[in-house]
Amino acid sequence: MSDEKIAALKEPGTGRRTDLFSAIEIAVLRFTDLVTSYPGNGRPADLDDLAAQLDEDQVFDLVLVVATACWTTAMNDGLQTPMP
Repeated sequence: MSDEKIAALKEPGTGRRTDLFSAIEIAVLRFTDLVTSYPGNGRPADLDDLAAQLDEDQVFDLVLVVATACWTTAMNDGLQTPMP
């Protein structure tokens, strides 16, 4: 991933920049943001948007990775694990 993309991810709303991110990247970023910020607000249309870019196994893998990262973050925050 380019330095420009990494820098853009630190700015709110830049994950939708079609001049910087591909359609797949935008779909993944939007879905990841939704799952990590508002997991109960996901709609079937959100999965449909993702499924337009990824196959079923890729969608499953994405959800698994995002959920695992969220769980790990919650554990580290709860235990006040020092970060290196």
